[in-house]
Amino acid sequence: MTLGLVFIAIGLVWLPFRKWIARRQHWISSQMFGRKLPIYDAESLEADSELQEERVRGIEMLGVFFCSVLIVGGLLIVVLTLVFRPPWSGA
Repeated sequence: MTLGLVFIAIGLVWLPFRKWIARRQHWISSQMFGRKLPIYDAESLEADSELQEERVRGIEMLGVFFCSVLIVGGLLIVVLTLVFRPPWSGA
């Protein structure tokens, strides 16, 4: 049951920071693959960075998918633990 609650907590903490995390992941992967990008904020985007923004949105959607998998998986673990080993059974 604790594992399920940890999954839910990680998913809920990840959600508000997903855009920042996606931008950081895009910057790190660009540096790793040899594409030199400046560190940028949401306010300082150039007009020619539309492709980069699409990539960041793709990474962000992948993050939303992982958040939902963590939250649903955590809920499933908690519910199945309560069904098969209820707290009132003494086990």
